[in-house]
Amino acid sequence: MAQTSEERPTVRIDGADPLLVPWDVAPAQLPFEVIRGPVAFECASGDRIERKYTGVAVFDLLEAAAMPGDTTHVQFESANGDLACIPLVDLNGAVLALGDGPGTEPERPRFVSPRVLGPRTVKNVCRLRPRTLAADADREAYERLPLDE
Repeated sequence: MAQTSEERPTVRIDGADPLLVPWDVAPAQLPFEVIRGPVAFECASGDRIERKYTGVAVFDLLEAAAMPGDTTHVQFESANGDLACIPLVDLNGAVLALGDGPGTEPERPRFVSPRVLGPRTVKNVCRLRPRTLAADADREAYERLPLDE
């Protein structure tokens, strides 16, 4: 789990210039533009969830950490070890949302995207890792998802 020396809940964003962003602060104190608005995604059950989220655009975080130019996917890691590997194209409109719903700790973000199904909307995110996968690579080899959400 990514932590600072004071054991504050943080999210590490890997890249040429890695970042360690605290998430136990008020949204206005985050060092990024905070966005508010609806994001809808489909749960594994087939239900469509639409909620208003407060958070930071995933691409803003990746850009600030100097994501490598050959990146094809981003691996989202939760504090409990869940991993989801998401193609860049599916990150349009994606947000790291401040604490959302059951199972998400108040000081940890949840990854949500209108292009990603529920089981891959990782809760309690602690790290983002840019990945470069070959066109024929199996992204599921880079994932460890909960069996039921």
